Amino acid sequence: MSRRRGMTLIEVMLALVLFSMLSLFVFSIVNSVLGLWQTGERRGSGDLSFAAAVERMRSDLGALHTGPRGWMIVDDYEARASEGDQPPWRLPRLRFLAHGGSLPADDPSGRNAVEVAWLLVPSDPLGDTRLTSLVRIARIEDGNSIFDDERNFMSAVRTQGGTPMLDGVLWADFNFTLPDSGTAQDYRVPAESPLDFPSSLEISIERVGPSAQKRPLTLDDDLGVSGTSLTVRGTPPLEAPNFVLIGQEWIAVNGNFPRLTVVEHGVRSTNPSDHLRGTSILSPESYQATCRVASDGRRVWL
Repeated sequence: MSRRRGMTLIEVMLALVLFSMLSLFVFSIVNSVLGLWQTGERRGSGDLSFAAAVERMRSDLGALHTGPRGWMIVDDYEARASEGDQPPWRLPRLRFLAHGGSLPADDPSGRNAVEVAWLLVPSDPLGDTRLTSLVRIARIEDGNSIFDDERNFMSAVRTQGGTPMLDGVLWADFNFTLPDSGTAQDYRVPAESPLDFPSSLEISIERVGPSAQKRPLTLDDDLGVSGTSLTVRGTPPLEAPNFVLIGQEWIAVNGNFPRLTVVEHGVRSTNPSDHLRGTSILSPESYQATCRVASDGRRVWL
C-alpha cells in the first residue's frame, strides 16, 4: 500500500513567501519599464511638437524677402494690462515679408509676396494663467503692407486668429544674431533701407505639457516674499527647472524635487507675492533651436 505525502504547512508558507517575492520583483520591473515608457512618451511628444513648429519657422525665415522691398520687425507687445501688483504682461513677436514662391501653402501661384508673423498669444486672454500658444499668421500682400503697421497687424491677429503651432507655452525668447555679431530682441529693418537682416534666430521656449496642465504641482507649505525654499507635491517634470511660475510670479530656483531652493523672487518682470499652501505651480520643460535666415540676412539689391 503506497502512502502519498502532501506539503507541510511550513512548505506551503515558504512557497507563498517565494511567490510573493517573485510577484513583487516582476511588478517592480514592469512598473519601472512603464515609467520609462511614459517618460519617453512625455518627452517625445514635446520634442516632436517643438520640432514641427521650428521646421515651419525655418521654412518661413528661409523664404525671407531680402530684396529692397523686404522688411522685418522683431519686438514685443502688451498682451495684458497690469494685474494687481503685477506689471503689464508682454509677449514676443516676429513679422517679416517673404517670397510666395517659397511658401506654396500660402501663395499657390508663387508670384506674390507674403506677410508672415510669429507671436505668442494668450490661451485665455481673460484667465488667470500665463499659458500661451505660439501662433503663425500669414497673408498674401495685396499691394498694401499690413503687418508692418501696429494697428493693422493687431486687428489682423484678432480677426484671422492664425494657426496655433505650439500650445502650453509659458515663456519664449526670440534672440536674433545681428550683422555685427551682436544680439537683439528688438530690431527693425524697414523696406528700402540699406540695413541687413539678422543672420539667424535663436528660439528658446519653456512649455508645460497637457498632463502637467491638468494636474499641476502644488505648494506643500506657504511661501512668502522672503521665502528661501519651497516644497512641492505632485509628479515632477523630466528635468529640474531653472524657473517656476506660481500664480503670476516667476521664481528662479535650483535643486531637485520635491524641495527647491529659491534663487530669486519676482524674476522675468514680475513682482514678488505671497503664495498659500495648495497654490498651483507650473514647472516648464525647456527647448532650444536655431533658425537660419535667407542669404544669412544680407540685403540683396538686384
